[in-house]
Amino acid sequence: MLGFTSHLVGSLKPLTKWLFFVLVLCVALSAFTSNRGSVFFDGRVYFTDGDCYARMTRVRLLQEHPLTPIRHHDFENYPEGTHPHTTAPLDYLIAGLAAILSPFFGNSLELAGAWVSPLLGLATLAFLFLWGRGKPFAAATVILLAISPIVSHGFLLGRPDHQSLLLLLIAIALAAEIRVWNEGSGGMLSAAAWGAALWVSLFEPVILLGVVLVARLCTRRLRFAWRPVAFFLGILMAAFILDGFRAGAFDARFSNWAKNIGELRHGSLGLFFSWAGWMVLPAPLILLIRFFRGRDPVCFLFAVLLLFLGGLTFWHVRWGYFLVLVFALSLPCVLPFFRWRWVGWVALVGSLWPVAAAWELSLYPDDQVFRERVESVADGVALRDAAFSLRDLPRRGVIAPWWFSPAVVWWSGQPCVGGTSHQSLPGIADTAEFFLSGGDGGEILSRRDVAYVIAYEPDRVISNSALILNRAAPANPLARRLYQNRGRGLIHANRFFRVYDFSKNKTESPAGGTPPSDR
Repeated sequence: MLGFTSHLVGSLKPLTKWLFFVLVLCVALSAFTSNRGSVFFDGRVYFTDGDCYARMTRVRLLQEHPLTPIRHHDFENYPEGTHPHTTAPLDYLIAGLAAILSPFFGNSLELAGAWVSPLLGLATLAFLFLWGRGKPFAAATVILLAISPIVSHGFLLGRPDHQSLLLLLIAIALAAEIRVWNEGSGGMLSAAAWGAALWVSLFEPVILLGVVLVARLCTRRLRFAWRPVAFFLGILMAAFILDGFRAGAFDARFSNWAKNIGELRHGSLGLFFSWAGWMVLPAPLILLIRFFRGRDPVCFLFAVLLLFLGGLTFWHVRWGYFLVLVFALSLPCVLPFFRWRWVGWVALVGSLWPVAAAWELSLYPDDQVFRERVESVADGVALRDAAFSLRDLPRRGVIAPWWFSPAVVWWSGQPCVGGTSHQSLPGIADTAEFFLSGGDGGEILSRRDVAYVIAYEPDRVISNSALILNRAAPANPLARRLYQNRGRGLIHANRFFRVYDFSKNKTESPAGGTPPSDR
């Protein structure tokens, strides 16, 4: 009887682990889709920001011209366009998912764009669950990644951004690195993951790989193997052939524009705690203590990565995704520092109080934040309505507030002078000049081959344009006159937007009638 009981308990352990994993996936999916009310609304799919609309425009172009490299965007900074840093892997991933969904849904492309990041998040958790099976505290890794607010933002519904694919690839690369360091195997997987990550972006992965290689050199684990190196270089060659590697010139207006970009603001300890809990602060010290005590090189690697990423995240919060990913992967090295296993779990769970507080603020916002969310959804619906009025008109340039421009391109099919990438800064500056003009903006309309203008609530447009151009607004700028006066050429108006068509009479004033003097 005792033997049967032991056998039954032993057979239930794998089932318990899989039930735990399913529970973690459910929690993670709830976190990744916490914004579903803003994405799926009024029978449409609304993406979270302008970069996502630009990504989806790329995928639509890819569907129209399969296997054709997209190295130039003519739909932003019109008519010159841009040479973006955006690469093909996520484009093809979204297009492939859309092809799978197309027999079942009429809006398969929109659904693929909405769901690709949450699915990549679940794939990341699945990989790390399988990677950590049988390792002490491996469950802590997937738990933290499932509930971290910053990681959830990386895998957010309606956010087809390259960061979601990068998080998966970097997770695989670091897991393979640990195996290489501990067992001397896994080099091919490491090479594949690092190579694919560099294909997706030549920014974050380059820096992370550089730190890893320096740490290898410091611990004398810099081994050279021909096959992984050749495989790695082969992936980079394929990336160069398909996408090329492009670098854009620095624009002097970048610093002013960057003040509008949330990912470029500075981080703080309070943010770190709300993303990963209090234990993220002593973790590097614990890892260094364990390294000097037991000479565990993986502890040294994670300590160096955490310190380096912590500094980068203080600089720009965009590094927070990778800081939390590395911290989560380091937990199987951090928590054994405590003598008893249960103490480690209590310390971790107790340290997650700021994470719970952050989710409470997100799920149950105050009145002001709630109103801002409602207004954002209303803006999206009204913008789609305004952009639809341009769909059947001849293809010409559009001037709209720069942060709305990618959505206008997506909904209308018309190219925009503005955009949300830093490569679009010349066009962004021209839209700011236009809306801030004391005259009729005719020179910009002519030079940019613009036929259509979308005006929005003027206070925000004026203040943002003044910030980008670093000058005070005139008394009655064009942004205000277009929105309030509803001059000639008005073809559509709703609660938030006014749409003008100036293609028929190029000498006509956008504001209607005779524009006021610039003096």
